[in-house]
Amino acid sequence: MKKLLCIFTIGLILFVTGISSVRSQTQVVEGYTLVRSGTGTLVCLGRWVPSRDIALPGVCEGQLVDINHFNAISSRLTSDKLDQMLLALSSLDQKLAINNEQIKQLIDVNVKTQTSIDEQVRQVSDLLHETITKQFDGLPEKILEDESFKKEIEKLKEDILKEVENIIKQNKRTK
Repeated sequence: MKKLLCIFTIGLILFVTGISSVRSQTQVVEGYTLVRSGTGTLVCLGRWVPSRDIALPGVCEGQLVDINHFNAISSRLTSDKLDQMLLALSSLDQKLAINNEQIKQLIDVNVKTQTSIDEQVRQVSDLLHETITKQFDGLPEKILEDESFKKEIEKLKEDILKEVENIIKQNKRTK
């Protein structure tokens, strides 16, 4: 009986060791199943189906590729994707440069337009000032003979000119 128990124990130890070595032959990393074999590590590029028999590792439903080849393929794909991203970023950079140039042109046009408007406002202000002054200075001498009346007309003229200046200043601030 002791002999049978000893043989059974040794068999159980070998069985458990075999199972753990088969299970340790596969590892999942970032969605890829890595399989250790006698020739090196292989990568399953499909779906890994574990075997129903505990003593067997399982089956790859897809292609098994050596880890070095997998790294080379992965590096090449990464390089291609980076090249595509660089092209996209370069195109984006060119479009941004064009947009920046157009914005600069719009700003320049806006500055020129604002300068032109300011010049026109100044010219209108000068013309208005000149016209008002001429109208008041063109009043008949008989009306201006009365000194108090003349002072009131001069005051009216100054008030009108100040009001015109205030309106022009107010328009400049609202721009």
